[in-house]
Amino acid sequence: MSDVNHLPGEQFPAHMSLAAKDLEQVATELCEKALEDAKCQLHPLLQNSELGRLVQRVEFIRAFKRALEQRIARKLAVWQPGVEAVFQFEDTRTENWQTWDGSIHLLVKVPRLSEALKSLGRKLDRSLVRSFRQLGWSRFQERQSILEVQQVTSRELRYGIGYGAMFSAVYTVPVKVWPQEKNRSR
Repeated sequence: MSDVNHLPGEQFPAHMSLAAKDLEQVATELCEKALEDAKCQLHPLLQNSELGRLVQRVEFIRAFKRALEQRIARKLAVWQPGVEAVFQFEDTRTENWQTWDGSIHLLVKVPRLSEALKSLGRKLDRSLVRSFRQLGWSRFQERQSILEVQQVTSRELRYGIGYGAMFSAVYTVPVKVWPQEKNRSR
């Protein structure tokens, strides 16, 4: 029995036509906003530095990666209302942030696996690659892919199978990026 959702009407929300031009615009906005978010995390004297200088700073790279993960996660949740949570994961342990390869790995918790979400992830990836090439950041110039979107169901999490097994990992446990926990005041 397959968990893949093949409902006849399964598609993206009406406002999201998924035209290549629309995804290009979304990808460009995601990149620009993530750069702004990352710059805001830096000391005020560094915030107006050129990208070439910022990418040499470990704190900028970490902040940028985190901001991009969060923005992509929020966008996926808006486009696919069934998304319950989004986690980032690393396919290998990152020892040195200066050598980050530029890839983003997201694990999306869904009630059922969805071909629409799988397709959206691939299309958004292609658009992100083009957007990052336009930025001129050398880390992304030769990349063929930046974004990996995988899906996990409650069943996989409960039994520790498929991508659900990742939550038992020792070094690379997925970290929730959406929804963000709200600060609770007492």
